[in-house]
Amino acid sequence: MAPSSVSLPLSLLGYLAVVSRVVADDIVPYSATWSDRTYGPDGPWPAVEVTLGTDQTLALYPGHEFQSYILTSDYCSQNATCTASKARLYNKERSQVDNTGSDGQIQWMPGPNYMQGLDVVGDDATSWIDNMVLGDLFVPNTSLALISNAYAVYPNQQYYPLSVGCLGIGAPDTVNQSFTPGYGGPLINASLAPGWLNWKDQIPSNSFAMHIGSADPPMPGSLIFGGYDQNRIIGDILTEEDDYNKPIPLKDISINVVEGESPWEFKSKNGLLAANNASISTGGIKVSVDGCSPYLTLPKSTCDAIAEHLPVTYNEGLGLYIWKEDDAKYSQIVSSASSLDFTFTAGSNTRHVTISVPFRHLNLTLTEPLVDSDVQYFPCYTGSSSQFTLGRAFLQDAFVGAHWGQKKWWLAQAPGPNIPTPEVIALWENDDEIKASENDWKESWAGSWKALTRQDIDGGQAVTPLTPDQSTSPEAGADPEEEGLSSGAKAGIGVGVAVGALAVIGLVAFLFYRRRKAAAAAKNTAPSAGSTYGAHEAPAPAPGTGTYGTSQHGYYEPVKNNDNTTSPNMTQAYTHSPNSVNPSVYGQQQYPQQYPQQYPQQYPGGYAQQYSAELPASGIASELPVPYDPQTGAAAARQPSPNPSHELPGSSHR
Repeated sequence: MAPSSVSLPLSLLGYLAVVSRVVADDIVPYSATWSDRTYGPDGPWPAVEVTLGTDQTLALYPGHEFQSYILTSDYCSQNATCTASKARLYNKERSQVDNTGSDGQIQWMPGPNYMQGLDVVGDDATSWIDNMVLGDLFVPNTSLALISNAYAVYPNQQYYPLSVGCLGIGAPDTVNQSFTPGYGGPLINASLAPGWLNWKDQIPSNSFAMHIGSADPPMPGSLIFGGYDQNRIIGDILTEEDDYNKPIPLKDISINVVEGESPWEFKSKNGLLAANNASISTGGIKVSVDGCSPYLTLPKSTCDAIAEHLPVTYNEGLGLYIWKEDDAKYSQIVSSASSLDFTFTAGSNTRHVTISVPFRHLNLTLTEPLVDSDVQYFPCYTGSSSQFTLGRAFLQDAFVGAHWGQKKWWLAQAPGPNIPTPEVIALWENDDEIKASENDWKESWAGSWKALTRQDIDGGQAVTPLTPDQSTSPEAGADPEEEGLSSGAKAGIGVGVAVGALAVIGLVAFLFYRRRKAAAAAKNTAPSAGSTYGAHEAPAPAPGTGTYGTSQHGYYEPVKNNDNTTSPNMTQAYTHSPNSVNPSVYGQQQYPQQYPQQYPQQYPGGYAQQYSAELPASGIASELPVPYDPQTGAAAARQPSPNPSHELPGSSHR
């Protein structure tokens, strides 16, 4: 009986594989792939990976509405110190040779400033379209904005090179952007990833959900199109409408000790938002949430009020606060079970939602080119910007998501390092709410912060931060009880497994066909209660091309915005036959063969430049909006730096 007890369960693997493949073909949310590296001279920060064109894989911070902002391979030629190559750069000339990318003769050129909380100046970006591969999903002619010459500018008016672009995560009720070509004629359609994937029934809805996680302590990020991870949401949920980075009311900021002794003379300190600033009312201020921006961009009076309780010094040139690492209070605070709390007004002045950011996450690192040698800093930023903003420093501990089809977005507390296994819930087209987990936020930080003792405080000694428990469950096949089973018991188990597996197969098949029928109805009727899903199956490449799907460059199948209205700065989509070449998308310049001239220069990402033609210049430069001065609330005139650390060559925005 022993052979049958082994062979029967193995034979069932084929049945299970077939059923699993069928279930995977259903409409399920897409979970992004995160890079195994971290990035940026002011983090470090996690980033997601996407592939553009044929095989140009880049790391991007997620969080921009509408198009993705991409740094090109020309960018580092402008900079002696260029950290952008770490995240890899996009070679637009190569995409033309590969016949995947083009400017499509789009006339509109977006400004370079893709961050809400930090000024970026330089040349206008180039509107561009290219295919995007997200894991095993394919989005043709994705809307891109290419940056070749732009810089972050700080209060000292010195220019610093950018390091990572920003991934577009959709826009309210929008499937694609439509542009006017420079020569007139049909409009050019450029896809927004979640909108196009939903329109093609590859994800349940035009939506995104995000918690970026952190580098220290290690917390994996989560970015999902068409659903959300319920285990990334704890407590009350703030519900807003329209754009996710639309300014919302921040009522107050406070310091709180969650457990243990306090490194301060208080357990809780509120009123920090409006401290020493009579112009800030009891209603607070309006702030944006932005995954493209790094800092907590707040009024200087607010940053100073918080800094009064921290061992920091103010760096006037950068507008940031540097931790005094030789002060015992520094290690006590950044290791302690304490947090900086942000309280938002929800719906009415009587209901509030608070999101806590532990000081462990507010101990970040500045590196070159911002500083000569690495230093730890507190990320409250006082420089000019377009809007008070809560950026990635805040999003380490906040969940943000939007159902673009419903024109709603949500903000909530995210967990700490002890994140449970993902519980991915589908968000269908008619769903208008999400549900939080029942997880405990304090427990999610157990083992990653220290509940200070009176001895820690009175001794005046430095405190070493705790490291999360990295232990794992026993490996499969190491069960000591199974090793002692008799042959008869093993045979009995084999038969039981076989019978049980057959029952599971029947049940899975029944539920699958039932769910497919319910899914089709749910897209047009009632919201779904949600289910947990696995990954997509990879589509097969087109024969002999290595290209996913059937939509090729120049044969784009354009679609309309969902409600027949236009998105900001955009016009209605133009519909044409997918079997005919649209010159506005294909572009007038074609590359039917490889060019003989090969440059010796090796571009980041391991590909060589094999072309001799350059793209034609197009578009009209636009003016950079006047920066916003957070200290006065008024528009600030920009003064050129007499000795900038980085020259801004040939820029149309200074």
